[in-house]
Formats: sequence, structure tokens, C-alpha cells
Amino acid sequence: MLRTASAASIAARDLYGMASFPLVPYSNRIGEASFEWDGKRIELARNFAPEPHAIHGVGFERSWHSSERKRDSVRLTLVHQPDDSWPWAFEAQQCITIAEHLLTLDLSAVNLAPHPVPLAFGHHPYFPQAGALLSFAARAVWLVGSDGLPTEPVTPSGQFDFSQSMPVEHAEIDHCYTGWGGSSYITWPDKPWALQISGSRSLPCAVVCIRNGADAFCFEPVPHINNALNLRDHEPAIPIVAPGESFKASIRFRAVPR
Repeated sequence: MLRTASAASIAARDLYGMASFPLVPYSNRIGEASFEWDGKRIELARNFAPEPHAIHGVGFERSWHSSERKRDSVRLTLVHQPDDSWPWAFEAQQCITIAEHLLTLDLSAVNLAPHPVPLAFGHHPYFPQAGALLSFAARAVWLVGSDGLPTEPVTPSGQFDFSQSMPVEHAEIDHCYTGWGGSSYITWPDKPWALQISGSRSLPCAVVCIRNGADAFCFEPVPHINNALNLRDHEPAIPIVAPGESFKASIRFRAVPR
């Protein structure tokens, strides 16, 4: 039910050709790859040319190591040291567990900096787009401008309203939904199973990215709105984590009979 990575994507280590990738220590874009923190202007490396923004954090571009393996699960660990992509140290872990009809991602990130810093963790899964129908409730959707950054939150309506099951194949959306309720469904006419996606309370947002004519679309459970570090007066804000403390979240993908 997740998009299968092609042999070419695997050979090329094409991050955007995988089935899913981690979003840590932040989700989506940071406008102009910069933000203010504790009275200082933080400049980040731009990693999504030709856009001038920083995107998706550092976890999806770095190597993780397998710190624990069992018959039905694996724990992947990444220790990040300050660099031009993110100025604060953290240790992130993904525990990936497979059960009958269920895939669980337990995500955590520990702040290794000596002071409170922004630290979040979501995931960026892709799903086959042909024939797919998506349904979930949400309180608001942040529409984006031509620069890829959010402009304003509105009540979902028309092509942006998935409170009833809607086809995704001909949509053109790259928006962040807030108050999504923690549960969504994807169905395909040619499959006897539907997919239920559920997220913990620490993931109150969902980014939906659908490109007309693409082979896959995204429904991403995430902790905060897009460009949150430059929209500090808006909720859900990026979590601020004290030294030695953790941000934790979980996502479950459950196959259910139609």
C-alpha cells in the first residue's frame, strides 16, 4: 500500500523515490532557509534547489544505523552534531515494527543541546495515486503561495475538503492541514483492503501533497504547521524541547478489509 521504490531510485539513492522517509528535526519548509532564535538569525543550508528554502530537516539525507534488530522490528538511530543544516545536536530513533496487517513507526528525538531548542519528528510516506480515494477530517488548511510557503489558514472546502472520500488523481495540492483528528483512510478500487493511517496526539497536522499526473501522493502526519519557525504566533507551533528531554510520536498504518 506504500509506493514501492524502483530499482533505479534505490541505485541512485533517490530520497524522493522511496516509500517513506523521516522528517527530523522539523517538517516541510523553513522559508528562505532562515529564522530567528534567541535574538539571533539562524541561516541553514538550502537543500531543495531551485527553491531558496530548507526542507524536511536532516534525517532524510543522513545515514542511520541499526541499533537493535528483532524478528519483527528494527530500531534505527541517528546522532546529529551541529552543522550548517541544523545548529543543535540531537539523537533520533525510529522503531519500525511489522505485525499482521499493521506497520508501526515509533519516533523519538532527544535534545542534546545545553538549552531548549525546537525539535520535532514526523514522516513522509508515499502512496500509489492511481484510483486512490482519501478521506480525513480537519479543522483548517493552510494554503500555500507560489513560493511554496503557507499564506493563510481557511476552512477546508471544495478540492481541499476530504471529509468525504475524494479521488486524488486529478488534484493539485501541497498544503498543511491542522486538527486532522488523528485518523485517515485511503482506498483503491482494485484492492480488497483499505489503509487506515493514525497518528499520536503529538502529530496534530498532516501535509497532503498531490501532483497531477504523478505516480504517488503523500499524506504526512507531522507535529507543526509548515514554516513554523517563521510563524511563531500560529498553532500548532514547532515543539520546544528542554535539554535531555524528548519529543515522541507514533504513526500506525493498518490494512482493513473494505
